[in-house]
Order: sequence, then C-alpha cells, then structure tokens
Amino acid sequence: MGKLLDNVVLDRNRSKKLPLYQQIREQIQNNITSQNIVDGEQLPSIAYLAKKWGVTYRTIKAAYDLLEEDGLINFENGKSVKVIAGISRGSVSEERKITKFSLAYITCHHDDAYYSIAYQGIRNFCIENGLELTLIDVGASRKRFIDTVVNPGEGIDGMLILPFETPGFEDAVKKSIASGKKIVFLDRFLPNIEASSVEADHFSIAYQATTHLIMTHNMPVYYLAFVNSPSGARFWFKGWSSAMDSYGYVNRKPYIFDFPVPEEKLADTVDIGLEYSVNAALDLFKSRKESKYCIFSGNDFIARGIYIAAEQLGLQIGKDVFIVGSNNMPFAERMPVPLSSVKTVPSIQDLGYQAAKLLYEHLTGSVNHPVRRLLPVELVVRESSIG
Repeated sequence: MGKLLDNVVLDRNRSKKLPLYQQIREQIQNNITSQNIVDGEQLPSIAYLAKKWGVTYRTIKAAYDLLEEDGLINFENGKSVKVIAGISRGSVSEERKITKFSLAYITCHHDDAYYSIAYQGIRNFCIENGLELTLIDVGASRKRFIDTVVNPGEGIDGMLILPFETPGFEDAVKKSIASGKKIVFLDRFLPNIEASSVEADHFSIAYQATTHLIMTHNMPVYYLAFVNSPSGARFWFKGWSSAMDSYGYVNRKPYIFDFPVPEEKLADTVDIGLEYSVNAALDLFKSRKESKYCIFSGNDFIARGIYIAAEQLGLQIGKDVFIVGSNNMPFAERMPVPLSSVKTVPSIQDLGYQAAKLLYEHLTGSVNHPVRRLLPVELVVRESSIG
C-alpha cells in the first residue's frame, strides 16, 4: 500500500493529457504489472484515497471500476479491494490500455438558449474526462442533418444527438448504429430506435405545474403547448392529463390548445414556438371567456408568447392570467411578472453532462444496453402563478 501511495503522482493542470481517474488507473495498473504491488495485496479504500489525494469519491471509484474490468483487482463484498492472485508481469494486453474517445454533438438548435446551456454540460464532461468533442451545427438543412448522422466524420466513436421525428431521420440513425457508432439522444427519444437517451422528466414537469395551479386557484388548467411531438411534449400532455384527472377534471378537450405544426418545421427554426404560442393564446382568450385563466405553457419560451397575447388584450399576468412554464430559463425571473417554472435538478447543464456521461459509459462498455435516464425536476414558484 505504501508503494502505491508513494508512486502515484497526479497532473492537475487544466491542459493535462488524461483525466484524473485515468491517471490513477494507469499508474496502479503499472504498479501491479511491474509487481510493485503483490498478488493478493489489499488496496486502500475509495474513501481513503479520495481524501489522501484530494479528489472526489467518484474519481477513485471510476479508476477502480476500470481496473476491475481489466481483471487486475476485485471488490470483495463490495468493499475490500484486492489485487487478483495470479497476475504476472506485463499481463495487461494492449487492448486494455487507456483509450481516448472522440464524441460529436449533432444539433440543429445550437442557437436555442436551452440547448446552448445543455451543451456547456457536454463540454464540461469532455474536458474533465479528456475526451475529444466536435460540435456539429447542421442549421436548418434536413439533408445535412441526416447526412451528418450517417457520416459524422473520421474518428468519431459516439454521437450525442438532438433527434427529430422527421422523414429519413430514423433510417439514418439505424444506419449509424449498424456501423458501430454509439448514440445517445439528448432530451428526447425516437420511439422506434433502440438507443439510449437522457431527458428531463417531462411528465413530472407538467404534473407539478398543473397540480400547483389547480391547488392554488381551485380551477381547471389550460394546456397551451405542443401535443403530439416531440417526445417531450407527449409527456407534457400525459402529465397535464394525469393531474387534471387526479382532481376530477375528466372532460379535458375544451382546455387543450395544441400547436398544429409538423415536426420538420420545428427542426427548421427555434422561433416558431413564439409565433404559435402568441396565436394560440389569443385564440384561448378570445374563445374562452373566464374571470381568470390558469395555463400550463409547456416551457418558458411558450410562456413569453402568452405574456405578449395577454398584454395585447389588456389582461394582467398574476391577476387575470396565471402561468407556469418549464426549464427555468435565466429570463424567467426577469419577466415583468416573474415567471413560475419547473426546473431540471440541478440544472440544464446537467442534462448535457449526464448525456455525455452515458455515451462514455456505452463507449467503455460499462453500459451495454439502451437506457432512458430521466433527470428530476422541481417547481420554482414566482408571481406569475400566485399573483
């Protein structure tokens, strides 16, 4: 144990060639194969090394997990860590050596503030773990999007993709998976594709928002958002429907104000949501005469359209109209009437971070089957929903 502690030297510079957990893995690996650590020797606990070297518990755990995959150590009873007996000098094969992966993030919405924030999380994970990252913004070109998914460029091992349910897209993803590429979808999924995704819990977003408005104002809540696509919107709709049903509002049809826009148009521009939300809100206010309105707006961008429509008709947010959005965008608390919003916990950045982490787990083989990971959400109450 002493030799192990004495020999490990960590490069903590920002420009380091390997992330800390890989440095630790490599140096312990070298010690074992050079017989500086003998067969059957017990290694220090994760907690001890984390404190000793001033790193996180997760860093040591990642290094130990990889060493166990290398066949060099074994967790006994999930706690005690021992070098496996029978390891001979130089026994770690070349394919077991550290591999540096190249990731690509493919999007048509890099000019969307929400996904720009999520991208920072992707980038942070790649910096921490010494991964190469290529950002590919395909803009409004559907053909370029499909072509890039099929062929992202030489040396790309895995892709993070903001997917759309548009013609040709599923086939492109299937071709890429068949060629050996690892793929993780960001914040949505394609129902006919066996691929992993990391998403905010869109069902709970709508359920929490709708429940809050019903309990606060003792009245039904209008749904003003996309209904059928993308996948996140479908879960918004399910969450809103479930909350309405829970409080006895079973006739929900009069309260639905959908945006009748095909998904291929959503892939072309980020501005279309504002246009449709203004028009839908005007339709709601003109066709439904209420003393006050409670609205779940899908997200904060849609909520801005409702603010605009309400102002045009002389209605006041927080007095005549009560709204909850989602994503807790930076502008939400700076609206003329601060906007209540359901946020991703701990942040939008973590959405990107966790998506990159899951892709890395696929590349290293620690996850070898499709999974759908949902990040928790919580309501941030402001004046727009309570007055």
